[in-house]
Amino acid sequence: MRIKISDRNNPKGSCTVRLFDVAEFSPYDGPGTRTVVYFQGCNAHCAWCHSPQSQPGHAPLLFNTNVCARCQRCVSACPSRVHSFSQGIHHIDRTRCNQCGACIEQCPNSIAGVSGSALHLPTAEVSVSSLFEQIDPYIRLNGKNGGITLSGGEALLQPEAAEELLRSCKQRGYHTAIETSGLLSLATYERVLPLVDLWLFGMRIITHPHALPHHHHIKEVLGLLIRNNASVLPRIPMIPSYFDRDDVLQSIASLLAEHSLTTVSLMPWNRNYAICYTESGIPLQMQPPSSTEIELCESKITSFFNNLTFKLYEHI
Repeated sequence: MRIKISDRNNPKGSCTVRLFDVAEFSPYDGPGTRTVVYFQGCNAHCAWCHSPQSQPGHAPLLFNTNVCARCQRCVSACPSRVHSFSQGIHHIDRTRCNQCGACIEQCPNSIAGVSGSALHLPTAEVSVSSLFEQIDPYIRLNGKNGGITLSGGEALLQPEAAEELLRSCKQRGYHTAIETSGLLSLATYERVLPLVDLWLFGMRIITHPHALPHHHHIKEVLGLLIRNNASVLPRIPMIPSYFDRDDVLQSIASLLAEHSLTTVSLMPWNRNYAICYTESGIPLQMQPPSSTEIELCESKITSFFNNLTFKLYEHI
C-alpha cells in the first residue's frame, strides 16, 4: 500500500471497507491526477488479471523472495507452521495461514501494511470515514482537474462502502469515477448513479476461455447508464487470444454502435502479469504472450476500431 491506511476512527454508522491498495497520484485511472482506492474482492475472475490477490474476500499472504533475508524468524514466529525452509528455500503453506501477521512482525525486511515487504498482507479493513479522512488531503492536492477513482477488484461488490465514500467525495465537490466490469446487477449500478461522474467501463465480453460470453448483461448495464445520461468511457483490454478474436471484436463494436459510443480507452497487456501470481502462490491462469503476440493483438484491435477516438490517460 503506498500510503498506510489505519482505522483512526469508526464513528457510529460508518461502513467498513476492505481494500488492498491506495494510489495517491495516479495518471492512469481517469482525467487529471487521481487518488485511486483499490477495493478487495472481484467476481469477474479474468484469466489475464494481473492482481489475482484482489479477487478473494481477503488477499493471501504475499511473499517476495527477492527481499527475504532467509533468517527463518518467521518459522518460530508463526503459530500455524505456515513457513518452512528446505535447502535454503523458503516454503509457504498458505492453507495453514490465518493471517495473524506474526511472521511480518518478526521479519526484518517487512513492515505491516507496506507493499514491497518480504511478507505482506495486502487487505486492510477500515471504516469509510477513517479512509476518507486519510485520503482527503491527496484528493485536494490533485486539484480541480483530478479526483478519486474507485477500482479493484470490483468496488461495487461493497456497495454500502462505495456509496458512503462517493457521497463524502461529492459533498466536497470532488470528481468521482468508478472502474467496473459491468457484470453486477442493475440495482447495484442504480444505487450509485447520481454519485458517479465517470464510468470506466471494462468491455469484458469474455473473462475466461471456459466462461460464457457476457454480451447480454453488459448490454443491459450499458443501456441503464446511457439512459441516465451517465458519462461512460469503454475500456478495451488488449489481451492476445481474447480480444483479438473476430467474434469478440464484433460484439464490442455492436455494443458501442448501439449506444453511440465513439470514444474508447485501450488497456495494454500488463507485462508484470506474473508477479502477483508468484508472490501469492496462485497458479497462472494463462501463459504470458510473447512480444510478437502482443504487438499483433494491439495492431488488430486498433485497426478494427479505426473509426473511434482513442482517449488516453497517460499511457493506458
